[in-house]
Amino acid sequence: MDPDIGSLAFFSLPPHSLADSMMIKRDRIHCCSLALIAFGLLAIPSNAQDWPSIRGPQYDGSAAVGDTDLAEGPLQLKVVWKRPIGSGYSGVVKSGDRLVSAMADVAADQEYVVAMSAETGETLWKTPTGKVMKGANGSFDGPVSTPAVDQVRAYHLSPLGILAAYSLDDGRVVWQHDLLKEYAAKSNFYGFGASPIVHNGVLIIPVGSPEGAVMGFDTKTGEVVWKAGQDGAAFQSAVTMELAGETAVLAACNTTLFAIAPATGEVIWSRPHGGASGEPVAAVVPVPLPGGGLFLNDSRDGSTGLNLQADGATERWSGRKIRNTYCVPVMSGGLLCSYSSRFLVAVDPETGDQVWRTRSPSNGFLATVAGRLVVATLDGSLHVGDVTEDGFHEAAQTQVFKTGDTDSEGLMWALPSIAGRSIYLRSLGAIARIDLQPGQQTETASTQESKLGPGFASFIQAVDATDNKQALIDKYLHGKSLPLVEDDFVHFILQGKYNDVAVASELFGVRQERAMQRIAGTDLFYFGVQVPEATRLSYVFFADYQPQIDPTSDRQFTSTVVAGEMEPIFRKPNSSLQVSWFDKGNVANDLEIDVDDLQTPLSGTIVETQLDSAELKEKVGLTIYLPPGYAESEQDGPDKDYPVVFVHDGKSAMESGNQVAIVDQLIQSKAIRPAVVVFIDKRFYPMQGATGYPEFFAKELLPKIDRDYRISKSRDDRASLSGGFGATLALMATLPVSNQIGVVGCHSPFAFEMLHPMMSQLSKLPNDRCQILVQWSRYDFRNPSENWNMADQSQVVAKILADGGHDVTAEGIGTGSDWVCWRTQSVRMWQHILGR
Repeated sequence: MDPDIGSLAFFSLPPHSLADSMMIKRDRIHCCSLALIAFGLLAIPSNAQDWPSIRGPQYDGSAAVGDTDLAEGPLQLKVVWKRPIGSGYSGVVKSGDRLVSAMADVAADQEYVVAMSAETGETLWKTPTGKVMKGANGSFDGPVSTPAVDQVRAYHLSPLGILAAYSLDDGRVVWQHDLLKEYAAKSNFYGFGASPIVHNGVLIIPVGSPEGAVMGFDTKTGEVVWKAGQDGAAFQSAVTMELAGETAVLAACNTTLFAIAPATGEVIWSRPHGGASGEPVAAVVPVPLPGGGLFLNDSRDGSTGLNLQADGATERWSGRKIRNTYCVPVMSGGLLCSYSSRFLVAVDPETGDQVWRTRSPSNGFLATVAGRLVVATLDGSLHVGDVTEDGFHEAAQTQVFKTGDTDSEGLMWALPSIAGRSIYLRSLGAIARIDLQPGQQTETASTQESKLGPGFASFIQAVDATDNKQALIDKYLHGKSLPLVEDDFVHFILQGKYNDVAVASELFGVRQERAMQRIAGTDLFYFGVQVPEATRLSYVFFADYQPQIDPTSDRQFTSTVVAGEMEPIFRKPNSSLQVSWFDKGNVANDLEIDVDDLQTPLSGTIVETQLDSAELKEKVGLTIYLPPGYAESEQDGPDKDYPVVFVHDGKSAMESGNQVAIVDQLIQSKAIRPAVVVFIDKRFYPMQGATGYPEFFAKELLPKIDRDYRISKSRDDRASLSGGFGATLALMATLPVSNQIGVVGCHSPFAFEMLHPMMSQLSKLPNDRCQILVQWSRYDFRNPSENWNMADQSQVVAKILADGGHDVTAEGIGTGSDWVCWRTQSVRMWQHILGR
């Protein structure tokens, strides 16, 4: 649910064996650089001081190949200038003294192509391209496509599908095409976003038109030169390379890799890639491998290495060592370097085997300068260093952009650009030029510091000062529950023989973690954070990159919102993540029952059954709770009917939310009316959709429960309930049958912007209005780096429902996001649904 900003890269190196690579480990950077020049395998289309497209003059993210002064030893990084710019993902390209990018002026609702002075950063011209592509579904505002340039023109594809050429002198429009109207190309999730390249007077760009997956345009006139292949396209970019002694265009579209003759558009060959297996890949990223190979980041969960021939390609390897990333890999030190999830990894290009991985520098994007790895992080820092089989050895670092709630420069979501000895970086709010030169760096990048309570800080000082460190640690921690809470501070602690430990939590968001610090001379790792409010939160350690629940705590559950490496569950996971949880302060002081520890036997009865659904084409498990006295009440006759509550995503509600025991206790304590509760074992995964579920609910489930159980026919006695994506599912199923169900309870409904039109339509159906309680959490399901937060979306959903005339109560709660947190609000929710 976040923006794909991938691009393509290709280069070819002389074949050499892995053994050869090991022998020249320390000299590999120089050898690779010389090979590129000596063998002439790369056609450099512009001056070495330029960066004409998203991946540079060689389409591989490399620059300053022959600069031996930068190739080894310490480096200095100096921010020469930094200028504000409107929001967007568009990278920076360079031709002569001109830098070109694209941006959004949100206040004016206008996007622009902008030219700036490479020397000073001064704006030279800016030309409007259309209205702003507003950020949604996990994206920020602004254009995705990076322009291309030659010596006289700049070329850019706007999010609305306008492909245009602009004079580098003054920004006037030379020619333009509307890809949507002229060629029936389809807009993508975040608008049009492919990035063009220029080759021998032809502008080449994937467009996904029914007339051609890839198209070539005359750079002078805009005339269509050729159309090639059939496939959809999104955020890709073509590259050129040598194939059997001839230059070819390599373009990976949504499902297919094409090799195309650049002059005629003839498809030399094509082959399906991983996107053809069922889920098209909107930003598959080809990268060259030594020995005539190619890397394809061709699925969210894995990638593939290919061997290329004149008539096609065969698989070299496939696997999960590089996966789930927006990073475009580069070759450095003879290894294929990328991010995999949030970790920097190096992979053997011959076998696909992982050589190493590291948490630092944090997640970002890559290039190379003089063969050395350049890392630009999402957090706005810049790092340059050497890649060997031992790891990444940093030579220089600096903080370029400020990030945080009060800073305007923002996160960095564009690939780095390099021309000569200058690196150009683009954040969501600024562009900067950073110069490199030999020498010792003095500046450092900022880090996410641990915040410690005074007592715990004194303890660390005492451990540092003593010779018997473990004894002091054992004494200090004896009898204390973890995480260690001290006033407004929470200290996460893990002991063990690990090399690398981090902690992840709703405190930081999904796809986030914080590296934990080791007390020197011990096996104790810690990270502290200040949390002034009373709250309940979940957390998990990653010890040597493997998930680890807190071994000191029995407060554990299976997450319903994250899996794997703290990844959001947008599609059915291989396995969900086991996590721990803690309370900071008393978040349950007003509850009438203990929602966490209900040991008494149920007073009600459980019935397990299935419904063989024709609408869903599967069997759906049902767990039906019958209140105490239900069987005995049969003798009272048909007038003794019970309220009914349908709990969507019911298995999660039972297992992690403890909802069966909670409702039973509330009935026993007479806090709510006795009711029949139907727990529906069917999850909703946004990337797979909910096709057939509303029909299943209305046509199959409701009639079955009406037929089999003595339930009230009054809509005020019939309700739906769930949390997260299940709450969205509850609304989708209930609103169309609101003449039968009158009450809805939603814990943090997860509904990205793409679902808002449907929610609006459902809320305005000419049915009866519902009473709806919508809650959201202070630390709700979110990712601050990717601009989505389900607390915000829950409030939007509440407003949509209210605007549709429903009786909506909306309220925030001070916890995290998942059933272990939502159950602290169970008394409130069940009383809303079944209040006496």
